[in-house]
Amino acid sequence: MIVRRLTFLAFALSIGLLVGAKPTHKLTSVKKSPQEISKQIAAALNPAGYGIVGPQGPICEVWLVKSLAVKSSFTPDLNIQYPFTSGQLIGVLRVAQKAEFMDFRGQEVGGGVYTLRYGQQPPDGNHIGTSDLYDFLLAIPAKFDADPKPLNGIEALHMKSAKTAGSTHPAVFSLLPTTKAAKAASLTHDDDLEFWILTLSGSGKSTDKTVEIQVRLVAIGQSEG
Repeated sequence: MIVRRLTFLAFALSIGLLVGAKPTHKLTSVKKSPQEISKQIAAALNPAGYGIVGPQGPICEVWLVKSLAVKSSFTPDLNIQYPFTSGQLIGVLRVAQKAEFMDFRGQEVGGGVYTLRYGQQPPDGNHIGTSDLYDFLLAIPAKFDADPKPLNGIEALHMKSAKTAGSTHPAVFSLLPTTKAAKAASLTHDDDLEFWILTLSGSGKSTDKTVEIQVRLVAIGQSEG
C-alpha cells in the first residue's frame, strides 16, 4: 500500500511539474521605431512600442500609429467591432530573426518589418469557422508599403499582404472584441485557444473629437478553422 501511494505521489508530482513548466511570454517596452520603414510611415508612427519575448528570446514587436482615424457614424455589430476603414494603416510589426513566427492562418512570417493595415474577412464559404469577427490586420512587407495613406482596393491590399508569406493569401492577424480593461498595454494568454493576446491603447480621431481606441490583437496563435 505504501509503495502504491508513493508511486501515485511521484506521478502527481511529475504532472504538476509539467503543468508548471508551461512556457511563458513576457511583454517588454520598445522606445524606438524600426529603421526599415519609410520616413512617411515613421512620421505617422508612435515611436514607443511593445515587444513579446518568449522562452527562446524575442519574438515580435508592435507599434501603433500616433492617431487612428475612426469612422464617425460607426456602430459595432456581432461581426465587425472596429471603427476602421479597409486599407487603413494601424501600425507596424517587426518579427525577430529565426523566431518561427506565424500568422493567424499558420503561414510562416519571416524575420523583418511589416506594416499592419486593417481589413475584413470576406463573409464567404471559404472562411467559415476561421473567426467570429471579420476584423483583421494584414501584414505587408515594409519595402512594399511606404505611404501611410489608406491603401485603396481590397485586391491591392490582399496582393501586397500575400508577399509577406510568399503565398496567394494575405498574412492576417485576428482582432478580438475590446474590453473595459485598464488602458495600460498587456499580454494575456487564452488557455483554451492557445492565443497570446496583445492589448494596446491608442488615440483615435473622429471628426473633431479625440477618443481612446483599444486594439486587441492575436499576436501568437492560429485559427482552428
